[in-house]
Amino acid sequence: MLPEGFNRETYIAGLREKHGRILPSDIAFAVENGWLPLISQSLSEIEACLEKHGWIGRASVRQIKEKLGDLRIYVRPRRESASFPKALADELSVIRNRIMSTSVETCEICGDAGQLDNFDSYLQTLCGKHAEQRRAWIANGRKGDPFND
Repeated sequence: MLPEGFNRETYIAGLREKHGRILPSDIAFAVENGWLPLISQSLSEIEACLEKHGWIGRASVRQIKEKLGDLRIYVRPRRESASFPKALADELSVIRNRIMSTSVETCEICGDAGQLDNFDSYLQTLCGKHAEQRRAWIANGRKGDPFND
């Protein structure tokens, strides 16, 4: 669960400052708050991996988003023509797979334990409380915000 008084903007600003070597200042955090701690942990792992392989300054995070109900963090070389060496690509793949598997067990809204489910053809990972809210929102004609109204 996110701490009382959690502030999204402050948290993301801290991530931008801490991981400025790999995180462009204009990168969008296209996920709900519950996954922000998972992103923080993942960025630390990604940065350490890039550092270990001598790729700091040569690679960066290109996208952070939800896709098909799980968290995706895309890391790419800064130069389009460059490609990662196999050892680095393999380590980043392990990190990516861990991010995805952890995210489908973590509620995207609050960070509590959750599960991936299908909500009228929309995949999302939610805890029981937020899954109920989403189902009620769908049943009531999808009016307003399912989690904040």
